[in-house]
Amino acid sequence: MEYNDCLKKGKISKFSRGKNLAPKELESAEKDLQIAEVSAQIKNYKWATVQIYYSMFHVARALLYNMNLREHSHYCLILAIRELYVNTKIIPVIS
Repeated sequence: MEYNDCLKKGKISKFSRGKNLAPKELESAEKDLQIAEVSAQIKNYKWATVQIYYSMFHVARALLYNMNLREHSHYCLILAIRELYVNTKIIPVIS
């Protein structure tokens, strides 16, 4: 599936409240990251991995919200970030 398929299937859609909710997503990302650090310190690596995943998810969602878009699929969220931020060089690829 490609980004355009996600749009056609409604997995990425317009979301007029997005820009207003983006800061809340960033707060969620920060909290998840802080909790992941605690989990890692107590060697609960499996849970820390889940928490880090959700921290990244909330950051990506904030980026999409900033464009007044919303995801209905984690996979399509990844495709949207690639199409809207990486391919346009707004976010550089670090190798």
